[in-house]
Amino acid sequence: MTDEGYTRKDVAFYSDGYKITAHLYRPAEWRSGDPSLPAVISLTGYSGRKNVATVDIPRRLAREGFVALAPDYVGYGEAEGPRRRHRPLEQAQNVYDATTYLETIDGVDANRIGVYGSSFGAANAIWSAAFDPRLKVIVSAVGVHDGERWLRSVRSAYDWYMFRDAVRTEARHRVVTGKKQTIYRYDIYPLDPDASDKPTMTVEKHGAADDPYVDMESVEAAFRYKPDWVVDRISPRPVLFFAAGYDSMVPPEEVHLTFEKCGEPKKLVQLPEARHNQIYEFSNSQHFETVAQETTAWFKTHL
Repeated sequence: MTDEGYTRKDVAFYSDGYKITAHLYRPAEWRSGDPSLPAVISLTGYSGRKNVATVDIPRRLAREGFVALAPDYVGYGEAEGPRRRHRPLEQAQNVYDATTYLETIDGVDANRIGVYGSSFGAANAIWSAAFDPRLKVIVSAVGVHDGERWLRSVRSAYDWYMFRDAVRTEARHRVVTGKKQTIYRYDIYPLDPDASDKPTMTVEKHGAADDPYVDMESVEAAFRYKPDWVVDRISPRPVLFFAAGYDSMVPPEEVHLTFEKCGEPKKLVQLPEARHNQIYEFSNSQHFETVAQETTAWFKTHL
C-alpha cells in the first residue's frame, strides 16, 4: 500500500509461538540498498489493534525518514492468540519480539530502534524499555504507568472499593472452579462522556472486528502492572512524556508522577486544553500536531 510520503506493507512475526500481524511503514522514496534508517515501534492502547489509534504517528515518522512498525497485540486484530484477554506482560513480550523482528528488516539500523506508545501502549513502552536496552529512545503519550493507581484514579472512593472487591471475588472463584467471567472494556475504564472525536471502530477501516470484552483476570493483571516502578532503569536513554490537561480517561497526574521518577534525559510536554483522544489524528485536533511534531523532533534528536 502506498500513500503520499510513505509506503505501508502488511507483515508478520512470531511472539510466544503466535503469529503477530503488523504494518511496516517506510519513506516513499526508500529503496533496497539505500543507507539504513532508524526505526520506531508504535504501540496502541487497550483496544489492542494496530489500526485503531496508531496509524497517525507511524505515517508521520515514515514521511520524516523513519521505518515504523505498528503491531497488533497477541489475541487482537488479525494476530493469533487467545481472545478476550489483556495481559500486559504478554504484550511486553510482543514488543521485545517486534524489536528483534526489526533487526532483520532490510534498511533498518538495528542500533537505532525506538518505541512510541499511547495510553496503555505507553505503559508497554516504558516497561519494555526498562528491560530491553535495544530500545534507545522512548515516547510515552497520555500513558498509564501504574495500573492499580490508574484504575483507582478514574473512580470515586466508593466505586473503587466495589470494583476492587469484585475483581478479588472473581479471582477466588476462578482459581477454585476454573470458570471465568468477562467484563466490558468501558466498565474497566471510562470513555470521555464529552468527547465528540471517538474513533470509529469499523472492520473496513481497522482490518478486524473489535471485541470490547475481556476476562476479569485481565483487570487483575492490570492491577499488578506498574511501569512506574521500573521507569528509573531507562536512564540514560531519553524519554519524552505527554500529558493532557482535560484527560478523564488517564488523568494527567498519572503521567506527572512517573515523569518525576524517570531519570535524565527526559522531557514533559503538557497539553493543558487537550482530552485523551485529542492526541490522535482522527480527532482533527491541533493537539495531534503538537504531539507529532514533538515526537518526530525527539526521535530525530536522540535516535
